[in-house]
Amino acid sequence: MKILYAPCGGQNGSATVYALLKHMYHAKFGGEPIPEIQKTPNGKPYFPDRPDVYFSLSHSRTHVLCALSDKPVGVDIESPRTISERAVIYFCSNEELALFDPLDLWVLKESYVKLFGETMAMIKSLRFSRDGDRIVAPDKSVISKLYRSGDYRAAVCSIYEAPPDSIEPAPIDFQ
Repeated sequence: MKILYAPCGGQNGSATVYALLKHMYHAKFGGEPIPEIQKTPNGKPYFPDRPDVYFSLSHSRTHVLCALSDKPVGVDIESPRTISERAVIYFCSNEELALFDPLDLWVLKESYVKLFGETMAMIKSLRFSRDGDRIVAPDKSVISKLYRSGDYRAAVCSIYEAPPDSIEPAPIDFQ
């Protein structure tokens, strides 16, 4: 699993994250052209001609994040911000708030939703917990990891493969 992030500096985050995916795909497959991308009915992008390659994309006001893997993966990145009290009440339980910051819960839950290609409607029912330092996802087969910086909050959820200890900045400038 390879995970890279890059600043998007007010640019179109969607275009920037797809450029990052293209860069990562070329790096992994020796310049092979990136396959056609389609989306599931719920909007999850995938390569129909490469069912052995999984990816997940996210962008915020300030950063983009891309994971490329041979195992299912979901990612989310957000700029540091305060989550409204109304939103916190909607998608966080009191038990979760005793263990996580609301923005950490948001990126965890969104990366989980992206992993399975579900809709955000399920976010309210998802419950994360902790077992020591380990994050426990609603589905015990999911391995989750949080990444925190002054510039972003990010999370990765995957099946069968532990996310790396850190995410790497993209080696080239996409701005």
